[in-house]
Amino acid sequence: MAEEIIEITIGPDGKVEMHVNGLAGMDCLSETEDLVRLLGGEIESQALTAEAYADAGQEQRDRLWH
Repeated sequence: MAEEIIEITIGPDGKVEMHVNGLAGMDCLSETEDLVRLLGGEIESQALTAEAYADAGQEQRDRLWH
């Protein structure tokens, strides 16, 4: 099993970036929910990687794009 890594970078301007590696499917969203809330709870933008769609079924992909 791949190692699960959540990397958080806080820039000099206070902007927070979070990158998640080692979690297939949409587990990254639920695994980082508490961290997002602790860091202020506001998401300016979100980009999912190909890894996020790795275990998603067609229904889940459809739901994300509509």
